[in-house]
Amino acid sequence: MGPPAFVLAALLVHCVFLASLFDIYFSSPLVHGMAPQRVPLPAPARRLVLFVADGLRADALFGLDGSGAPRAPFLRSILENNGSWGISHTRVPTESRPGHVALIAGFYEDVSAVAKGWKENPVQFDSVFNESKYTWSWGSPDILPMFAKGASGDHVYTFCYTAESEDFGAQDAAKLDSWVFDHVKDFFTSSRNNQTLYSALTEEKVVLFLHLLGIDTNGHAHRPNSREYKENIKKVDEGVKEIASMLENFYGNDGKTAFILTSDHGMTDWGSHGAGHPSETLTPLIAWGAGVNYPQRVASQFFEDSFLQGIWKYVKMGVLLFAQADIAPLMASLIGVPFPLNSVVRKEEVFKRRLEDKMRTACAFNCACLS
Repeated sequence: MGPPAFVLAALLVHCVFLASLFDIYFSSPLVHGMAPQRVPLPAPARRLVLFVADGLRADALFGLDGSGAPRAPFLRSILENNGSWGISHTRVPTESRPGHVALIAGFYEDVSAVAKGWKENPVQFDSVFNESKYTWSWGSPDILPMFAKGASGDHVYTFCYTAESEDFGAQDAAKLDSWVFDHVKDFFTSSRNNQTLYSALTEEKVVLFLHLLGIDTNGHAHRPNSREYKENIKKVDEGVKEIASMLENFYGNDGKTAFILTSDHGMTDWGSHGAGHPSETLTPLIAWGAGVNYPQRVASQFFEDSFLQGIWKYVKMGVLLFAQADIAPLMASLIGVPFPLNSVVRKEEVFKRRLEDKMRTACAFNCACLS
């Protein structure tokens, strides 16, 4: 074998080795064809409302302002009187796409996404939205379409503002959240003159998803300690209050609506995210409504993590610690739909030996129907 042939052979071998790395380590772990599983108990809620405040740090939501008053008074009253609260632990990379997939589909980053430049999941996946009877969602065009794209059937509907609206140099990006709240209110108002839509909204196993990008955008542009970031939290609190009140009135205060507010990731003091600092990985979780227990008052609670201890001192109520991917089976159990097929809660023979215990402690957020 001459020198040119030897060089070509060596190059070919190296290319094969390089390709094998991607084939071995960057293949999707998702498995298809499994049988759906669900909690074998009656669902406490007919519908679920999911608020995801993109980029919201746990300490920013639960902390107090300069005068010692809650930054989000409505949500503070909920966690003190009507619902349960906790901390959701995200995983690296702390980015919006993998964070929302963990929340709604129940699994963490799919390494095969490297083939798509980490911009989308190249393998279709199941989600709580797909398992629902109907899902309506409002928010960013970067997030909503990926859940409608993988849905089996025409029952996941998206309403997005334009990509140009996501201006990270804007003076105040809270207008993105105002857009979502306004369009949700208009949507329900118009449904009263549309019998088909009204009938669909009153079905069971319905999900309403509000993706709120303003906090994240203001955090990037102005930093989390800025006036814009903190004022945006107040605006989200006011918007959540209005939507919750509107929905209770729309459904005749039937007590069958469950609400969850959380975040996909946090943010560092200098306005970035993606790594594993507690300011990025610890996100708020508040649940109230159908199937959720009232808060548990405790005199003290110990955390090895000083960041968590600092958050608890603001609230001094019993806090539940969640893995972010456990929120998907929580939502599924509240409205009685099967868990997303690739939810990591399916592991370790949960369904064979410890289903009810697992749902009590890790997934059902002290759900009243299991208490």
